[in-house]
Amino acid sequence: MENLKVTVLTALQTASALSAMTGFYFQYPPSFTSFPMLSYFQLDNIETLPADDIELGSEIIFQIDLWGKASLSTLSIGVSDVMQTLGFQRLSAQDMYETDTKIYHIPMRFNIHVSDPDF
Repeated sequence: MENLKVTVLTALQTASALSAMTGFYFQYPPSFTSFPMLSYFQLDNIETLPADDIELGSEIIFQIDLWGKASLSTLSIGVSDVMQTLGFQRLSAQDMYETDTKIYHIPMRFNIHVSDPDF
């Protein structure tokens, strides 16, 4: 099983296109007082290529959520570019506006297929 959490977080934190972020949080932001911010988590890690009781391939899916008080379109492009550089493909991205909190929210999902390099 591959673990890409540190790789994904490091790439997001060091991307110049995301330098406006006030925080990068695992799963969910602890508070909504400083914007824009980002949360991330591994949504799924699926064994895709088992052989002789060994896992040779996986599909890994991440969800990255953007949160802000203004349009997040430029930041969502930055996230997409970072994830594509890592080899991920964007599965979905939705523009949402939470009327009760007046917060813009873009949940984005990305997947990647990884396999044993010796296979």
